[in-house]
Amino acid sequence: MCRQIDGIAPTFSKKPAIRQEEDGKRLLFECRIQADPKPSVSWSHNGAAVTESSRHRLTVDKDGHSYFAALEIKNVTVEDAGKYKVTAKNELGESNATISLNFDSSFLNLGDEAPASADSIKPTFTERPVIRQSEDGVKVSFECRLVGDPKPTITYHGSKVVKDGGRFQTSLDPDSQKHYYLARLEIISVENSDGGDYRAVAKNKHGEGTASINLNFEGGDKPKIPDGKAPRFPKKPTIRQDGDILVMECILEANPVPEITWYQGTKVISDSNRVRMSRKATGKDSYLLTLEISNPTKEDGGNYRCNAFNNFGESNANIALNFQGGDDAGFAPSFVEKPRIIPNETGTIITMKCKCKAKPQPVVTWYRGTTIVKESSKIKIRSLDKEDDSYELTLEIQDPAGSDGGTYRCHVKNEFGESNANLNLNIEAEPEPEGDGPTFIQKPRIISERGGKLVIMDCKVKATPKPTIIWYHGGSVLKESSKLSMSVEEKDDIYYIKLELKDPGTEDSGLYKCNIKNTMGELNANLTLNIEIIPVIKEKPKVTKIIKKKTIIVECKVESKFAPQCTWFKEKSAVREDSRHFVRIEQVREGEFAVKLEIESCMVSDKGVYKLVAKNEKGEATSQTVEVIDIPTEEEEPKKGKKPTFAKGLQSLVSL
Repeated sequence: MCRQIDGIAPTFSKKPAIRQEEDGKRLLFECRIQADPKPSVSWSHNGAAVTESSRHRLTVDKDGHSYFAALEIKNVTVEDAGKYKVTAKNELGESNATISLNFDSSFLNLGDEAPASADSIKPTFTERPVIRQSEDGVKVSFECRLVGDPKPTITYHGSKVVKDGGRFQTSLDPDSQKHYYLARLEIISVENSDGGDYRAVAKNKHGEGTASINLNFEGGDKPKIPDGKAPRFPKKPTIRQDGDILVMECILEANPVPEITWYQGTKVISDSNRVRMSRKATGKDSYLLTLEISNPTKEDGGNYRCNAFNNFGESNANIALNFQGGDDAGFAPSFVEKPRIIPNETGTIITMKCKCKAKPQPVVTWYRGTTIVKESSKIKIRSLDKEDDSYELTLEIQDPAGSDGGTYRCHVKNEFGESNANLNLNIEAEPEPEGDGPTFIQKPRIISERGGKLVIMDCKVKATPKPTIIWYHGGSVLKESSKLSMSVEEKDDIYYIKLELKDPGTEDSGLYKCNIKNTMGELNANLTLNIEIIPVIKEKPKVTKIIKKKTIIVECKVESKFAPQCTWFKEKSAVREDSRHFVRIEQVREGEFAVKLEIESCMVSDKGVYKLVAKNEKGEATSQTVEVIDIPTEEEEPKKGKKPTFAKGLQSLVSL
């Protein structure tokens, strides 16, 4: 007899966010979960379960129809950095979410003003090691960045301990912050025998930390350096205002595509109904990163940081967002009144007038269409400084004629941003056109229905007169088809704008823009659609043996939009990572990952049948099985024997 269980499987209505208290000494990871019945909630750090202790406190509180889960960490240290995962489970199902805690010297108070109590730092590598090669390929160096106090000692291990001297030179130099160091191992006249895995071990009285790197040779006697580049921000970030939206933009160069994390101070920023983040490819290895804040307030002020990270390194772009709050505070220009067109009584002079607030004083540029308007005997341009950082901006046209008609734009800009006001001059129509430019009354959003088979993008705007609406995808104008439909519903100058996408595929991912425009102004709704697919495993896993190291590597290629969750199985049991077993997931190219199971110091018990299970939000895929038949052993020396000798002397067979 079957019994139906009523309720809700756990889902995250608010993804994990980090909150800092007591000047960074206490951190809280917080999330909101919808579930019925009450879920059990567990946390892990870099794969290890987090349990209650003197430093860790886990709570789950009921909050209306949902649950508020938190992980509190006291006396935060650099060792607390890493990837955290929260899992919520009840009898109807389970769900999980992840968040990364990154750190720098300011975050953990390890800068020049570090307190005496900071003198207890176990060595920790803060970045992945990188390989650098001289142009002639003769010299190779490994570089690692780490933190520790007191200053740690570094030893390097290849097939044996690497000693400083001869072809091998080691160094440990202070880095850009107090307690931070750059460790370097340099190999001169590099040889094939130098290939293999290397491990840097940093030690001081508080403990030790390790970092690993692999030097490969391929198709010759020169080392194979991974093809890619560390993230780099070639230009200074910009900040501007687009209507009621504040836009921060960064140009980034990197290969492969890096992980992007935005911070306000030390707090990780997440998407919300006010905050939207996007990444757009602009060329080979080049990207435009955008952070948009709707209706910004003073609480949004402060220092922002865009962190980009891939296998080759990481980089940060810093942006200071200041609001008026002191004598030195500055802010981007914004128009505080509706632009006006004022004719004199005789119609011989027309004045276009705008009022804006800005600090410092903005640079003002007037346009007619796309052409800059310059002063002449017919045209006068003025900027009158009012009180409280306000400015009255006017464009005066004497003896206006029909050729002076058209769309005018007042552009204002200072170091904090820019803004625009549009005016439509119709010489034939004496009264100023009435109406309002488009404004959002419901922000743009993306809704998934029918189990992902239907995607709806919509928003509501108010506008007079009726606006024209154009949808774009990746810069191209969209047209209706059997897969794509667009609609606009009007009621009392309010327009409900909707785009429906049926059976979306990965090719439908990317940036969508809805351009909403009438004679009084223009508005853009930007939405980023990410489409995930079920992981695909086309090839059978392959087994590689490294005899000298007694290591086996089982490798499998997985096709997935984003990095999948991967588990290796031996027979029917999941392989757990430990001191001998390591699982590595590396992006080979866009949409493809190499998943490796590395087994060191192989034993007879490691023989058997292995398979890979790759999962994501859409489903899972299982590879074919592969059998590890034998394990690497040291090659036996040839057996020693005796020199050949004649057992019987030669005899003549000729008779005389």
